[in-house]
Amino acid sequence: MTIEVKYDGRVCDIGSEQVSELELSRVAPIRIPKAYPGRENYSGVYWSATTGRHHWFESLYEKTALSVLDRDPDVVDIATQPFKLRWARLGMTHFPDFLIGRSDGSQLIVDVRPRRKIKARDAELFAITAAWAGSLEMDYRLFADLTKVEDWNLRLLSGYRYSRWVCSDPVAEMLTARRGEANTLRDWESCFGGTNSPARGLLLAAIWHGALEVDLGRRLEFESVAVCTGRGWG
Repeated sequence: MTIEVKYDGRVCDIGSEQVSELELSRVAPIRIPKAYPGRENYSGVYWSATTGRHHWFESLYEKTALSVLDRDPDVVDIATQPFKLRWARLGMTHFPDFLIGRSDGSQLIVDVRPRRKIKARDAELFAITAAWAGSLEMDYRLFADLTKVEDWNLRLLSGYRYSRWVCSDPVAEMLTARRGEANTLRDWESCFGGTNSPARGLLLAAIWHGALEVDLGRRLEFESVAVCTGRGWG
């Protein structure tokens, strides 16, 4: 198998043992499909609060997956369309969607495809890629079951990932004091008052950063119940 990567602006082949040595901020997308009339997918760039950089995505489904990863406190770096995998003997090539760096120094390879669009050859490629990742002691994840409700919730929350929604000392103290407490979002909103930032914005920022845990598989409403984790953010 060969691995083609665009590193420091130069396309080159690397060995499997070199993947773990890549600095993800220096990895550029190995491919960016051109736009054309009638194209099914909407592509663009997503600004990540985790990396402070823009990352290319090839579909809105990929953008949702990026939002999920951007909220994950274990994720510290992201590269999208990081390399091209080529198995000459099998006559197969594959472009994994993301390469993720995590806080413990490990890496995660990610593919993104709605389950209804996964064909037999896709499933085979994902399985081969997962096995290859495992041989390098890397993890593999397939995003295939993101729902429209989860996408709607993340689109709402992602507007509050920016640094302007800071967790002030009074907010951090409130969260620490209420660790484990469960309330509706309507009740939690009143707890975020008394700062220079709108209480509702801080409430949504707290959900984005995981200070409040709520079921994102259900549409967020004021009567949704959230549990305080006791930690702030920033």
